[in-house]
Amino acid sequence: MSLRLSHITLLTAVVLAVGAGHIQCVDAVELLGDSGPSEERQTAPAPAQREQLAANSSSEVSGPRDPIDASRRNALVEAIENTGPAVVTINVISIQRERVMDPFYFDFFDPFGFQRRGRQLRERRVESVGTGFFFDDRGHILTNNHVIENAHEIAVSLPDGRTLDVELVGQDNITDLAVLRVDGENVPSAPLGDSDDLYIGEWVIAIGNPFGILMNDPQPSVSVGVVSAKNRRVVPQAAPLRRLYQDMIQTDAAINPGNSGGPLVTARGEVVGVNTMIFSDGGGSVGLGFAIPINRARRVVDEILEYGRRRNPWAGFHVTDVRGLQDRVAQHLDLQTGQGVLVERILEDSPAYRAGLRVGDVITAIDGEPVVSSADVDYGVWSKFVGDTITIEVDRRGQTREFTFEIVELTR
Repeated sequence: MSLRLSHITLLTAVVLAVGAGHIQCVDAVELLGDSGPSEERQTAPAPAQREQLAANSSSEVSGPRDPIDASRRNALVEAIENTGPAVVTINVISIQRERVMDPFYFDFFDPFGFQRRGRQLRERRVESVGTGFFFDDRGHILTNNHVIENAHEIAVSLPDGRTLDVELVGQDNITDLAVLRVDGENVPSAPLGDSDDLYIGEWVIAIGNPFGILMNDPQPSVSVGVVSAKNRRVVPQAAPLRRLYQDMIQTDAAINPGNSGGPLVTARGEVVGVNTMIFSDGGGSVGLGFAIPINRARRVVDEILEYGRRRNPWAGFHVTDVRGLQDRVAQHLDLQTGQGVLVERILEDSPAYRAGLRVGDVITAIDGEPVVSSADVDYGVWSKFVGDTITIEVDRRGQTREFTFEIVELTR
């Protein structure tokens, strides 16, 4: 009877141990009693040993939690901590003028207002918010030009709660970049990286102030994604004055209204782009965001800091698409190719003319990149800075020629 009871007790101990998620065979041996050889008997631990066992058991329980806590503080968290303090909210007030009807005016002979008398010019203050970031220790802020365009008043709010007045150093509408400067002291700056050294698929962080007016909070928010593509050429339909977005970094990190001008940051904590635009049907992020590469932005910034503007590059010729020409015109010009753009005007004092380019030449490539339309020429020339060289490949009555010359500043 006692043997049967011992077996039942053993079985019960094993079942309970399994239910608790672990099996301890030592406890099962103790339940069988002192029936084995003396060298196999288990002896109760001394008090000092029990304390040591308890300490070891406690460390085993808490041990697995430490790697999890350590993993939470990853490279992305450190990158945000490294760059976030340099990100600012840009508060802009612009003045919009509109004509409104005087509610007390009524012309009996013109009840429908066809003559538009009685209309008054009214000014309306419009508030908007964008993002920027300090990029040096002299208080300079980089942002998008469309953030501060037509601004009547500009102020910036730092994450630490300070609000500082700023002055506009310079802006460039074509590249959509602007530089501001504050007089405050102890402003942090974000380290700049190398946008040419990006991998498609690597982690990036978009930092900014999406829908900043609604939140009314200077602390920036972050979104994480990857580099989806590089060297994108984007032609926004609504862009005024033909902004040229080229070599853009595409990312699926969420970029929303208010993020414009904020930094795109790598896991190293380095700025590699200026968040600029999105493709969206409803105004929110759908995973198609674009940033101006910081290497291009640096060159624009250098020009603005030295000259107060970006000096406009100029080559001195005008083109039209070959595809748009009528057949009889192409035959008259003796064109030997259906691809490229036709040089239809060129100034004799231009660098292109001095290099040998002539009216009637068909440009087929710029710096080795194929030219399909006149937009390719615009991108090719405007991607240059004053003093850069450009190589143009043309088809001249069936013969291929190359002309290399230096880009100069457009002064008129």
